[in-house]
Amino acid sequence: MATDPGTGEVARTRPGVRGATVRRPGVRGATVRPSARGWVVLATGAVLTVAGVSAGYPTVRGLGLALLALEVVSLASVLLRLPVSVHRTIAPSRVARLDPCQGRLALTSSSGRFGVSLDAQDRVGGRPVDIDVPWLAPGETREVVFDLPTERMGRLAIGPMTLRRNGFAGLWLRVMDLGDTRDLLVTPQLHRCTGVPSGLTRGHAGADERVERGGTDLTGLREYVPGDDLRRLHWATTARTGTLMIREDSDPSRAHLTVLVDDSPASTREPGDLDEMADVAASLLRAAVADGNPCRLVSISGRADVDLPAGIGVAVDPVGVLEPALVALCDLAAEIGPQQPAIPALHGTDVLVVVGSRHSDRTRLATIAGGLRPTLLLVDPTAEAPITWAAGAATLSGARARDVLATWDAVRS
Repeated sequence: MATDPGTGEVARTRPGVRGATVRRPGVRGATVRPSARGWVVLATGAVLTVAGVSAGYPTVRGLGLALLALEVVSLASVLLRLPVSVHRTIAPSRVARLDPCQGRLALTSSSGRFGVSLDAQDRVGGRPVDIDVPWLAPGETREVVFDLPTERMGRLAIGPMTLRRNGFAGLWLRVMDLGDTRDLLVTPQLHRCTGVPSGLTRGHAGADERVERGGTDLTGLREYVPGDDLRRLHWATTARTGTLMIREDSDPSRAHLTVLVDDSPASTREPGDLDEMADVAASLLRAAVADGNPCRLVSISGRADVDLPAGIGVAVDPVGVLEPALVALCDLAAEIGPQQPAIPALHGTDVLVVVGSRHSDRTRLATIAGGLRPTLLLVDPTAEAPITWAAGAATLSGARARDVLATWDAVRS
């Protein structure tokens, strides 16, 4: 792919057509304009030229004409066709929040006589990221590595990239937008924390008896994946469907955990509020899944409602089981307009944890489940005490997600 910063075209060779040039879809035409320095030089040259001619000062007139000539040379340098191939890669395409992620920009000059000065700017979720590109000599290939910001959770669009070619003395620019985009999935950051206390589920008939005698409940079926214990095969369904199906069981003696995220507009008004809340929710779910507890993730807006049945008697990868919840939390980062929260029905749970911010309505959250008193985990940098009470519900607060979880561990220990 040979991109010409002078014309905004990508050179591709069609089968049977030698040297055919095809405009690439998504590549916008280049624009030529003076830089800020160019405007100053242009205005100064014009003023000096007019003043020198009017007042009869040859030296002043000559200086003004020299500056205008410099403008012409710079303009001609950006109009000169200098093909440059540009290839951008992003690695990895999925990353946990605050983990490193890098982009690589490979540039090759196809000109045999002239070098080229380039600057680039990428966009990550709408935020500009400047890329410092060194001077590209004739026929030279350079690779530039740049860091991508991962402070915000969600599905981030990488691009479009703006490629800027600098003219002589930096007075004129030719700007081309490369319209292609890449997707970067930034998932919540997982912190180590303890799980939930053991309890008794309420959703299965006969659970009390099985807790006393031992046993498990069948909570679902899924297709076999390599590594599953073949002893967990559900033979009746396998024979009926012709597809290997694995039992998903839960132990009735293990507490059912529900994590409710307050994603209302009032609670997420400040940048970063939802990111820290998602870190708390994901970390609690990961710890509970690792302990074999069935879990459920819900949000006040109703946009997230994910059940995570726990596997019993098999080796469980907590992060793998957690995958649907991580994706659901990422989707909460998508912007939505003002809405009336549709609070989901909270039933069949033993432990209810509500995750909010300092802007959350604590009284409302404390009574959201009726008779079941939740534990409130609030990301609140202004909290005066790590443990307080709101409408009869314990409230654990901290400036960051890790601080909230540290208080959770201290209470649980």
